[in-house]
Amino acid sequence: MSEVTVREAAERLNVDVSRVRQLLSAGTLEGRRLGRQWLVSATDLDRHQALTSSGVRSRAFSVRVAWAAAALLDGGDAEWLTSGERSRLLARLADAEGTTVFQRWLRRRHEGVTRYRVADADVASLLQEEGIVATGLSAARQYGQALGAANDAEAYVTADVLGQLVRDYVLVATARGNLLLHRVDGDWHRRSGGDQASARVAPRLMTAVDLLDAGDARATAAGRALLAEVVGQLRSARPPRSDA
Repeated sequence: MSEVTVREAAERLNVDVSRVRQLLSAGTLEGRRLGRQWLVSATDLDRHQALTSSGVRSRAFSVRVAWAAAALLDGGDAEWLTSGERSRLLARLADAEGTTVFQRWLRRRHEGVTRYRVADADVASLLQEEGIVATGLSAARQYGQALGAANDAEAYVTADVLGQLVRDYVLVATARGNLLLHRVDGDWHRRSGGDQASARVAPRLMTAVDLLDAGDARATAAGRALLAEVVGQLRSARPPRSDA
C-alpha cells in the first residue's frame, strides 16, 4: 500500500500539518503510526482530494448513524435510533444528490482497512465464518452482479474476529492480497446485515459505497447502479410533499 508522510499529505492538500493530523484523528483520512510519525494512505488521500474538489463539504455520519442509514434503506428499522432520528435521516437520504455525498457521509463506517492474502481454496469458507459480513465485491455477487475474480473477497469484521481469521487462515497482510477486511468497532454491521445464500452480507448502501471506493471502473459502475437502485426505491416510497 502506497503511503505518504503527514507533511507530504499537507502539501498535496494545501493545508497545515496540524490539519492533516486533525483529519487522521477524526478518521477522515486513513493512516497508521510508524515509530514517532504517521503515514497516510495515498489512495485515501487521493479519494479525499476528489471529494473535496467536487464540493462535498458535509460532515461524515457517526458510525452509529452510518449503519442505521444502510439498514433503513434496506427496509430495516435501525432500532438503535429514535423515531425522530429515523425520520430526519430518511429525509436527508432521499434529498441527497450524487455518489460523492454518500461517500463522504459514510467515511466513518469502519476503523480502517487492510488487505491480506488468503488461499484461493479458503475464500468461500472464510466468508461463511461467524462474525463475517461480506461487502463490496463479495456482496455484489450476492446482489446479482458478478465482479472480479471468484477468489477475491471483501468483508467487515471486528478486531477479535480479525485476529481469529489471521490465526485460522494464516492471513498475510500484503498490498497485493485478494482479501480486503474492514475493521469495525461494535456490532452495527451484524445488526444491519442480511442473509443471502450462504453468507451474511452488508446492506446495499454499504456495499455500493465500498464498490465506489474500490477505484476499479467496473466496481464503480456497479456501485453507482446499486446506489441508484436503493435511493430510487426510497424516493418512490416517500409520500409526496404538500405545498399547502
